[in-house]
Amino acid sequence: MGIDLKAGGKVKKTKRTAPKSDDIYLKLLVKLYRFLVRRTGSKFNAVILKRLFMSKINKPPMSLSRLVNFMEGKEDKIAVLVGTVTDDARVYEVPTLKVTALRFTERARARIEKAGGECLTFDQLALRAPLGQNTVLLRGPKNAREAVKHFGPAPGVPHSHTKPYVRSKEGVAEPSFAFSWFDGNDTFVAGDIATIKVKVLGTFESGKYKYPFNPNITVNDKMGNSSYISGVSSYFDDDVNNWRISFIPIMVGSFNVLITDDNFNVLDSSLHFRVTPGKMYPAAGIVSWMDGVSEFVAGSKAKVLILPKDAFGNNVSSGTEGSDSYNFSLLATSLNGSVVGVVMIPEKGGNQLDYVGIEFVVATSGDLLLHVQVDNQTLNGSPLPLKVNPGILEVSNCLLGWHIETKSFQLSSKMEAFIHQHDQYGNHAPGMYAFDVEVMEKGTNLSMPVSDLVFKEAGLGIQLFSFSLIEPGNFMLMIFDKEQNTLISNVPYDFTVYIGYCDGKNSVVNGSGLNHSFAGEAETFGVFLRDAYLYPSPVESKRLQVKILHESSLKQLQPSVRPKESGNGTSSAGVLMEPTHTIVDAKNKSIENSGFMASAFEVTFVPEMSGIYDISVFCGNVPLNGGNSFRKPVSAGKVNLSLSGIVNFALKASKLEKSYITVQLMDSYSNPVLLQQSKLKLEIASVNKSDYSTTGFIDNNDGLYTGSFLAKAIGTFEICALFDGQPFAPCPIGVNVYTREYFPEVFNDTITVWEDESTAFDALQNDYFAGGNASIIEYSKPNHGSLLQYGCLFRYTPYKGFYGNDSFLYTIADVNGNIASGSVYIAILSIPPQFASFPNQLQGTEDQLFPRFGGFSGFEIVYSDLNENITVTLNAQYGSVFLSPMLMQFWQPLWGELSVNKDIEKAKGLTLVGCLEVINSALQAIQYLGNENFCGEDTIQVSTMNRNANNILKVPVMVEPINDPPFINVPAFIFLEDSGDEVLIFDRQRDKFDFSIGDPDLLNFPGNRSHFLVIFSLEVSSGYLSTSLPAELISTTELKLKTSYQWQPLLTFVTISRHFTVRAKGIRFRGTINDCNSIMEQLMYHGGKHGDVLTVRVNDMGNYGCYPNCEQMMSMPLFAEARINLLRRQPMSSLAAHTLGSAAVVEFIVVLSLGVLLLFYISKCVIMLIHEKRRNEIQGIELSKVQMSDQQAISKDLSGKMTLFTDCCSSFSLFSGQPLSVGSQSPNGTRESSQEMHHSPQQSSDQQHQQTSLADEVPAASRKESE
Repeated sequence: MGIDLKAGGKVKKTKRTAPKSDDIYLKLLVKLYRFLVRRTGSKFNAVILKRLFMSKINKPPMSLSRLVNFMEGKEDKIAVLVGTVTDDARVYEVPTLKVTALRFTERARARIEKAGGECLTFDQLALRAPLGQNTVLLRGPKNAREAVKHFGPAPGVPHSHTKPYVRSKEGVAEPSFAFSWFDGNDTFVAGDIATIKVKVLGTFESGKYKYPFNPNITVNDKMGNSSYISGVSSYFDDDVNNWRISFIPIMVGSFNVLITDDNFNVLDSSLHFRVTPGKMYPAAGIVSWMDGVSEFVAGSKAKVLILPKDAFGNNVSSGTEGSDSYNFSLLATSLNGSVVGVVMIPEKGGNQLDYVGIEFVVATSGDLLLHVQVDNQTLNGSPLPLKVNPGILEVSNCLLGWHIETKSFQLSSKMEAFIHQHDQYGNHAPGMYAFDVEVMEKGTNLSMPVSDLVFKEAGLGIQLFSFSLIEPGNFMLMIFDKEQNTLISNVPYDFTVYIGYCDGKNSVVNGSGLNHSFAGEAETFGVFLRDAYLYPSPVESKRLQVKILHESSLKQLQPSVRPKESGNGTSSAGVLMEPTHTIVDAKNKSIENSGFMASAFEVTFVPEMSGIYDISVFCGNVPLNGGNSFRKPVSAGKVNLSLSGIVNFALKASKLEKSYITVQLMDSYSNPVLLQQSKLKLEIASVNKSDYSTTGFIDNNDGLYTGSFLAKAIGTFEICALFDGQPFAPCPIGVNVYTREYFPEVFNDTITVWEDESTAFDALQNDYFAGGNASIIEYSKPNHGSLLQYGCLFRYTPYKGFYGNDSFLYTIADVNGNIASGSVYIAILSIPPQFASFPNQLQGTEDQLFPRFGGFSGFEIVYSDLNENITVTLNAQYGSVFLSPMLMQFWQPLWGELSVNKDIEKAKGLTLVGCLEVINSALQAIQYLGNENFCGEDTIQVSTMNRNANNILKVPVMVEPINDPPFINVPAFIFLEDSGDEVLIFDRQRDKFDFSIGDPDLLNFPGNRSHFLVIFSLEVSSGYLSTSLPAELISTTELKLKTSYQWQPLLTFVTISRHFTVRAKGIRFRGTINDCNSIMEQLMYHGGKHGDVLTVRVNDMGNYGCYPNCEQMMSMPLFAEARINLLRRQPMSSLAAHTLGSAAVVEFIVVLSLGVLLLFYISKCVIMLIHEKRRNEIQGIELSKVQMSDQQAISKDLSGKMTLFTDCCSSFSLFSGQPLSVGSQSPNGTRESSQEMHHSPQQSSDQQHQQTSLADEVPAASRKESE
């Protein structure tokens, strides 16, 4: 057995050094780029040369769409691809590109050159960019081949995405398919049906394939129903000639269609279509103000703009459907719903933005709402808020108003009236306008002086004026503007001032006519006039005014007022003024005897309407009853059968189900009669009455009464409605009874739709109707979306930007004419937040947080609900995402509404929760940090989520590498076995240390690791080193001999099995990291002495980083150095070992003895301390007893007289540590204490104890002197 030297032994390198293809052009390119690599040393040329060697699989093609995406924003550079560039029909416009490739398809070359670009060969590239400057090196997707899809775990196992191999049953060949538009029509109107015709190329044998033919349709990268198309359906029956795919386009524009079916290898992108807007859907039109102005002056012109839209939200241009066909109407209402005036101007037309403008004149001032309608349908955005300010005051339009409208005024009373200041359109003009008021006597036309005329503001645009009436007679009131010489509208006003003394509070109004009554009955009440002294105050009949007003209809009655006669036939308190004639109205509405003055009157009237009446009585301008009106309730009269009757009944009834009859009761004046249900009755006129039953009537409190009957058998019967035994017409009523199945039954529907899509549904699908046939005869319009009817199908499309709930009603009729109604409830779901903008690619640097300040710009999301909390999750595959510190805000901060969660387990994910504005602000502060020593391509996945769904975006991150310094893992010193002249330095069995050389850049090195080279050197201070090196390192090995201090190249060597051995003071070579570690494990040390130093150096040559800002892929060389102290171990003699062991035993015995002795003395001391403590406690008890007896004796002596010396107190204070309150004796013999009143009880007790102690301590001389 031996080594195959020809094959290279165990180290067999199978990488290509030349292409296998015999293409002469490819061989010439290899020769060219070999020369460039050798002469320039450019890494770009080396990569091109390496890729020229590769097989066809490793030189995948690239489509034109992918090429355009990669070159976006880099159009000034040259795209370089060692492969083929293919066409992609999905790309409509090709930018101007410069592309270098081995091959171009014919159509791809034509489209690039048509767009003004260039298709270069590699020999042309070598002349333009010999070093690869200003180029972008690209590579096609290697794993996009069909064969790669079948690699991986077996299909069907969990988490397997491997595509299975599908074989046709019984060897049936799979057909091919072609697709085309039906009738060649590729232009559609929104809402029309678009049909794709499917043509089978070959033979399709139904049922002989593992999967049925069911292709998917994708429009603009959205599969199936989307915001572009809806109602996708396919028809694949037995007749292959009638196969088709249909859908309804709903968005205007140009689109491309992609049809796919993985089971039959279908991938067709040849179809394109165009969509134009449909007819205008009135309610979908958007209304807005011209230039956003919504505040006007009464009488000025206003203009609204209407953007017509079809049922799917597409703009309808004036060219598609002329604005003259729109029958717009405007209606202005106040905030309470009352209609106000709007003057239309017949000026309507479109503008360049396809808006329809309508001008009108606003006439009524106030805060209004403008409703815009088309064919009784309100447009979207209507009503518009409108504010109209009053115009300039117009004197001729001003009105004179009265609180009590009368032409008779009592002498010495005040005339009070209102002046309503109006503009041209009758709006109240604010302010206090200076009017002139003049009172003139009729007949003489003399102006009467008005001394106490007072004006004051009573409201907005209303003035109240008043003056006293001091002269009787007939007068005219004139209100005008002297400068304009213009009167207000309803002057001159004639009035009479009469002499009277009526007092409104003392006068009496009473009678039965003020109480409750029935319609049609004559009512009477009396009026008794009194003065301030309760005397009768007679006046003429015409001075007395009675106003009777119906509360709801505001209809005013005309009562009859006549003087009340006394028992002898004369008028009460009457005085004959002049010959008179009594006039009696034929309708009994007014009887007036103007010649008499009376103080008692009789008022007669006949109320015909039921309800509440307000009755007010005035004597001239003096209101009676304190100015309060009387409220008189009037009920309906007796039921009039000729005006009453059956208003609703059913000719068809369902068996065992209640049917209802509605009866209306009216009196002779058409008033609804209430509370008569007990007199109503249903009577069955059929022979067999046991099959039918009736129930009583229910009062609906509006004159309508509802009764019901129940039929227990099928057939026909007759029924009558009776009131107090009298039948209503028609009587009898024939009713046909059917089974329940005869009548339709409608069930409410509930559907869901995304806010940007459209949905079609069959409202009758869950309804029941006889005969299996029914039609929709009526339906209402939903409030927040468009609704189109296609037979029994409805298509609903929500208005743009709306989400929430909507509904509408519909009514159906079956073949028998029976009708039923139901509701459809629609839930419009808000789509998850969408990305309005995002960066195409992010840039970063290895092991650095970037951006260093702030965050990435370009992230922005849009969402319908500005206040709803949404969730955004960010994570990276090979790094972490962070949130940089927020900018300081001096207003209300938004960050209080932001929730930030960090994925603690993975420490990579970042979750943001908040409203739209907060999230968009936070997305501007996103930072990225790659894993340690990571460089290359990474992806940040941004996921937006609401309560309905989520949306995912992947943003590529390019992390530029930097040159990391190499590292050397060696100990500071190594003990060597002194076993001979030659010793292994790094011995893993002897030293449990991981000796290694490495470089962090090697982990993510993009190429072959054998190309990652470093300069490795080993040098010892004395002695020499020896090791075995592979033959590949001969050209790069240098030695430092023992007699030299310079590195010298290797001149002589002997190789055995492709290895050679070197011996020198220092060894240096350029090799891989594996070579360095392998050589360290074989490194031998010869000679030398104890304490020699081994120096290890590694230089990475600076070729694997990015410095300083990625402008060139080369950095300054970085190196690492380590110094190792080599210590030799000398073996110990047996005598020395025995002596050392004996010393250790003796030392142990001595330490143990000292410990026992120390423990003995400690125990003895503890015992002595315990005894001493007990003896002190016994002495203390005896001493306390003696002190107590002495204290009692001393206290008796001190009670009479005792003098305490200051020096003794001071010494006691020092002894006790507390001051004492010492009393002093005054000259007159009384004791004074300055602090005694301030001592607390506790302090007093303490003081007493201190004094007792002091008595014990007083010297004998002091005691003797006291005695």
